[in-house]
Amino acid sequence: MWTSLIGPAVVAAVISGVVAAIGIWISARTTRSIHTEKLEFDREQAERRINAEIGLAEKKVDLDRAFAAWKRKAEFAEEVLSDFYQARDVINGARSPGSFGGEGTTRQKGDWESESDTGTLNAYFATTERLVNQREFFAQLHARRYRFMTYFGNEASKPYADLHRIYAEIVVSVRMLIQTHQQRAYGTLPENRQQWQAVIRDVGDDDAVRGRLDRLVEAVEATCGPTIREISH
Repeated sequence: MWTSLIGPAVVAAVISGVVAAIGIWISARTTRSIHTEKLEFDREQAERRINAEIGLAEKKVDLDRAFAAWKRKAEFAEEVLSDFYQARDVINGARSPGSFGGEGTTRQKGDWESESDTGTLNAYFATTERLVNQREFFAQLHARRYRFMTYFGNEASKPYADLHRIYAEIVVSVRMLIQTHQQRAYGTLPENRQQWQAVIRDVGDDDAVRGRLDRLVEAVEATCGPTIREISH
């Protein structure tokens, strides 16, 4: 009787053990699978986070570079506009009818000149002398032209050419007034003398050269102003 009972009990125990072992194996496998999936999920999340951080870092670098370039452009625009304000003042000052003692004396004097001639010719030459004294400033101003074209385009650089033209007209007009002055002794003064005198001297409210200077400065303001205001805000 006991023997007959022991047999099934052993079988049941063995089966129970097998079932338990299988359960443990399944549980362990499930645990490993869940752990593996969790590790994979964590790895993917870490990769996404790292990629996102790299993307943000790269975007920040790009934004920093763009802002730095924008700031350089705005600062350059301020320099250019300041140049043209100063150039207008320098040229207007050079064309001022008033003069200081000793101005114009660097001109080479002709043997034929009377004291009156010398005074008149020195007064003409004083205009050129004032401009020549600012040659370093004008050289620096025009040196910025090609960079200005890079930022704002070729058409926007027209005020540089206009300024150079005004400067050249003044210097040439001074030279022509001096070279033709001696002709007064022969009664053959060129008709252009009045035009040359109007170029080298400010004639008042309707002064053409001053008006041209104002217009070219306005053109530079229209080009540079928006960029300067953007960086200011």
